[in-house]
Amino acid sequence: MAVVVAPGITVGMRPAHAVEQAAVNLLNQGRQQAEQGQLEAAIATYSQAIQADATSAEAYFHRGIAYHDLGDYQLAIADFSTALQLRPDHPETLYNRGEAHAHMTNAEAAIADLTQAIELAPEVVQPYLDRGLVFAATGNLPQALSDLDAAIALAPENADAHYNRGKIYTELGNAEAALSDFNTALSLNPELAEAYGNRGILQYQLGDPQAAIADLRQAAALFQAQGDRQGYQQTLYFMQQVQQGSEQTP
Repeated sequence: MAVVVAPGITVGMRPAHAVEQAAVNLLNQGRQQAEQGQLEAAIATYSQAIQADATSAEAYFHRGIAYHDLGDYQLAIADFSTALQLRPDHPETLYNRGEAHAHMTNAEAAIADLTQAIELAPEVVQPYLDRGLVFAATGNLPQALSDLDAAIALAPENADAHYNRGKIYTELGNAEAALSDFNTALSLNPELAEAYGNRGILQYQLGDPQAAIADLRQAAALFQAQGDRQGYQQTLYFMQQVQQGSEQTP
């Protein structure tokens, strides 16, 4: 018996809207898995979404984030790049690819992506903060300071921005400004162990070993409570150095 096929309909093919809906359902499922910390399962589900709809920039974008969160920055960059081919000039994708490039110590690519993200969405804080850190890592402290100034202007209550600007001021030799930023960061986030540690070291350099020890003890306690063994051990080392230096001072 012959099969009559209507013009434009291919046997065995699903309607386009059904394919798109299947991809959307898989995308939503993957996002739920990612939110629950099931990153490998989320990646598998995003891959199914991509198989269902290879033009889904969102599926590539979210799979890239999952790869990033697993520490696989190369695969993350590949997915973000595909997402940008499908959806150019998307600031969030550019930001995430730039951040992944930063993890790969590819400063030039990171700065390029973060700069484009800033140009497309100048009101978003995080690209300024991350680009400032990349500039600082490459030794471009004036540009790093400019980016941290911009981040703080947009979000004055961002403790991380104040903390990182304090570090840059320390590198620039502006102890007063660094101390002010560390104080502000800690007033905004009293759990910021790194700020106590850096303020403690600065206090010692300014000739106040007692204040330094107090800050370093607080940093060590926070690192220990947060399960950061490396930060805890490093802070204990600094405490020992301060104590030894104080004992040798007449």
